[in-house]
Amino acid sequence: MGRLLPLITLLVYPSFAPAATVLVLQFHNSSRQNDLNWVGESIAERLRVEFSAGNQIVLSRESQTEALHRLSLRPDADFTKASLIKLGQSLDVNFVCYGSYDFKFPEGSNAIRDSSIQITARFLDLRKMRDGTEVSETGNIADLSRLEEHLAWQSLKYIDPAVDLPLEQFLNPQKFIRLDAEESYTRGLLSPRGEQQQKWLTQAAAIDPHLAGPAFELGKITLEKKEYRQSLTWFGRIQATDPRYVEARFRMGLAAYAAADFSGAANYFREVGKTYPLNEVFNNLGAAESQTNAPAAKEDLRRALDADSGDVVYQFNNGLALLKSGSFDEAAKLFGRVADRDPDDHEAANLLERARQRDPGVTGSRPIPFRLKQNFDQIVFRQLKAMVQPKGSN
Repeated sequence: MGRLLPLITLLVYPSFAPAATVLVLQFHNSSRQNDLNWVGESIAERLRVEFSAGNQIVLSRESQTEALHRLSLRPDADFTKASLIKLGQSLDVNFVCYGSYDFKFPEGSNAIRDSSIQITARFLDLRKMRDGTEVSETGNIADLSRLEEHLAWQSLKYIDPAVDLPLEQFLNPQKFIRLDAEESYTRGLLSPRGEQQQKWLTQAAAIDPHLAGPAFELGKITLEKKEYRQSLTWFGRIQATDPRYVEARFRMGLAAYAAADFSGAANYFREVGKTYPLNEVFNNLGAAESQTNAPAAKEDLRRALDADSGDVVYQFNNGLALLKSGSFDEAAKLFGRVADRDPDDHEAANLLERARQRDPGVTGSRPIPFRLKQNFDQIVFRQLKAMVQPKGSN
């Protein structure tokens, strides 16, 4: 828990409604149509997005993939009850959502576009160690998006019976996705990192420019490839109503910082901090503010260090800020800690020597080499909020 601000600090921020932690697995294809295996991940991804939008804590695909790998389980397997329990407990979730789907063809046709699909979602309640509800949807495959939305609505009513979920909110035609766009996006999610994945995602974004999923994934890919302006464009497509919005803004902060737009980066990190006051957010905010000599920089950097004094990134950045302001002895202490932890950190060793020589050595046209955190864990924050906040509080 060292990465989070102290509990008493968390409680002064706007509170989240009580939430359940949910693992959504790829649905199992019960048909012989192996070329439609992508549908199982499409269903699961839609449920993850809608559960998140419904204020539940949903484990990411990355966390799920790591856990499955540790337990030597295939993502699209038809899991036994024992495997589901073991997987859910390893990830400390309240509910495991899993299921299956099958296809039926009208007489005389085996064309996919003419087929109907039956989707069945099941839940395992690990808090009570018992089977939960079973929810089903049946309809034409062309209406897959609408079926997924209705499935999400029914499922959320089970997860949190007290929540008010107007059906029209889910069945808004603007939320429905063309089947070809949904297929391209999902195949992109299932593809390994590389040219083929980017091709699928770009195709999905071209079919439906308003689709948030492909834009979010393409934003991550272009950020990794150091195509910062393109990354900002992709992430900028994510609307404030989408549950990926805050993470998109955090990553926009990373992209803007790398593109030397420090004022823009500070604005993005500041926006994220209002919702998720995490150490890594304040660290990055302070780094961006320091590049523009903003007065709040030292306070924001110190905020992260005070909450996690053993983090070498926070030590390094606070050392830089102190060196820049002429507080050489304090800077030397922090750089000394970093150098002790990693003797091969030559940059920290060099700055330690400068601090000892009382030479700020950080002026000039080149940006000061602050270190940014590349990820933030909103799930941990929301889980902690759920633990300390009584049910029904605002």
